[in-house]
Amino acid sequence: MKLSIVIVNFNVKAFLQQALESILKSTQSIDTEIFVVDNHSVDGSIEMLQTQFPQIKLIQNQHNQGFAKANNQAIKQSTGEYVWLLNPDTLIQEDTPQKLIEVMEADQKIGLLGCKILNDDGSLQLACRRSFPTPWVAFTKLLGLAKIFPKSRWFGRYNLTHLDPNEAYEVEAISGSCMFIRREALDEVGNLDETFFMYGEDLDWCFRFGQSAWKVYYTPVTSIIHYKGESSKVAMWDTNTHFYRAMDIFAKKHFKTSRRFPIHWVLRLGIFTRYVLSVLSKLSQNAMGYVLDLSGLLIITLIAIFIKFRTFDVLDQYVFVLPVYLGSWLAVITSLGLYRTYKYSVSRSILAATLGFLINVTLTYFFKDYAFSRIVMLISYFGALFWISGWRIFASSRRTENFELGTQRTLVIGDFQSASDIFSRLMTNLALGYTPVGIVTTDGADHKDERIVGHLDDLMALVQYHRIDDVIFTSDNVELSQIFDYLPTLSQQGVKIKLVPGNLSFIVGKSAVENLQTVQFVDMDFKYFHTGSRIVKRLEDMLISPFVYLFMRPFQALAIRSKSMLTVETKMYGKTYFTYKMPNGQLSFWSNLSLLPLVIRGKLSLVGSPIDLMDKGWDIKRGIFSLESVRGGSQLSQDERYSLLNYYLHNHSILLDFEIIIKAFLGK
Repeated sequence: MKLSIVIVNFNVKAFLQQALESILKSTQSIDTEIFVVDNHSVDGSIEMLQTQFPQIKLIQNQHNQGFAKANNQAIKQSTGEYVWLLNPDTLIQEDTPQKLIEVMEADQKIGLLGCKILNDDGSLQLACRRSFPTPWVAFTKLLGLAKIFPKSRWFGRYNLTHLDPNEAYEVEAISGSCMFIRREALDEVGNLDETFFMYGEDLDWCFRFGQSAWKVYYTPVTSIIHYKGESSKVAMWDTNTHFYRAMDIFAKKHFKTSRRFPIHWVLRLGIFTRYVLSVLSKLSQNAMGYVLDLSGLLIITLIAIFIKFRTFDVLDQYVFVLPVYLGSWLAVITSLGLYRTYKYSVSRSILAATLGFLINVTLTYFFKDYAFSRIVMLISYFGALFWISGWRIFASSRRTENFELGTQRTLVIGDFQSASDIFSRLMTNLALGYTPVGIVTTDGADHKDERIVGHLDDLMALVQYHRIDDVIFTSDNVELSQIFDYLPTLSQQGVKIKLVPGNLSFIVGKSAVENLQTVQFVDMDFKYFHTGSRIVKRLEDMLISPFVYLFMRPFQALAIRSKSMLTVETKMYGKTYFTYKMPNGQLSFWSNLSLLPLVIRGKLSLVGSPIDLMDKGWDIKRGIFSLESVRGGSQLSQDERYSLLNYYLHNHSILLDFEIIIKAFLGK
């Protein structure tokens, strides 16, 4: 046996599937055995391996054995001349195994080999070659000197940033995500130290190889992608604890001698300090949202009080009420997930401000002796509306993240059949947050489909022209080497590359595995038809429509004055509700506002079914806005239109309605 590949898996099914597909492609001409050691995954990994990869040698553990012990289980059974440890969240090129074997055979002194490792944006993963954490190296890392002076031999030793990553050389350590080992060297040095549970075992192994006569070597002749952190994604505190505990074990094991006893304690103190700082950093990140909202709402309320009373003397009357009002807003914001899952959701921010306002107004009626002036409440509401959503919009733009409901402009790349399948799924699965712009074909055929915007050779021009945020490749139909070639250029333009493995079920990208399966509508138990949903829907129309109409009316007038093209009439039930000139002769958000009186009367709904799509007999109210209108409108096929309607009926909620209205307002 020439090559034994060992992968330890723990709840990263989609990444594992993608990794195995790339491995099988690249080892077709090499005598290879592949081991997957599963540390008691519960995400369907076992079932996927048994059905899709029956040729894989599977080792199932009944509980999580840790990284070192799990690898050793497979290493003991392996028979290859070379053993290759790979993380499941890696992607290799077609020539990677052969290139690594050639490097090994060219230099018989190399015992442990690592290659260039890239992040999913094409940037170099610095841990692919590094030094041991000696006191000096740890000191420069802890103080940030390594970042300030990356090209310095004195300060850049931790990640060897002073060395050219495109040159080969002997190093002290390589990354545990990709370790290519000579069997002869392995037998001499021994297996991984099982004292380490997660992290540190690779560093310890490199140290032991370095103490022997075998080289630890880095080569840039090939590269892999590593979705860093996916294979070890556990609770925040567990990750920190495991990492710093591993560093402590390493320090005790290799630096605790009588001669170097002080050094050992210096290292341990540095490791502990770094751990405390990392914990405090994570705490501050989570607390920042609370601080921003609380301080902003407090200032806004104080300003509203001053505008009303021209003095702060009245604050004595509300010293107990103010915390209640602020607390109700914070409680609503928290309950809507704006500090965790939906940090930058515009619709949830607006909903939080509105619900907080309604709760506080309600409190004024029950506790009139302690109630704020209604003018104060109204001013506070508009201020809260601006602040709660405003700083999140700013933060989101700084993070290059987009909002919900399909704002990631996306190209789908692959053969026409696979790409069109994915395109349709993206169009009708709103939870993924993509706006598919077009298909880029790779099969060279001349398909007559309006969704096709070009061919792979024109990718960079298409990305620029269509202002693309993401490109999604079908890995079965595009050579992995081509994807690697596009990584640096696309990264420079801020475009993210994502992959869909062979079964077209998942999108795999940085820190995310997204299910491509559309919602299955097996029965007619749609949320829309529930009695509670009907009541909420009617209350939403009655309470929100007057506010939207009155608040937006001035903006409507300004928008209309700025437009001067074709005349458009907004008609319903034989009556003309609005007539004005509109570009392209298309109804817009502003024209639809004229229909709000019909919403109040119950003839229409704010959000509902597209007017021309309604089937007779369906008890679904037509809406002046619809999910379809913000997902492409006339560009959609009939099947896609019905899929969107099904999605809306199945997933109806006030939050989804808010998303649709906001998208209509923004013109997206």
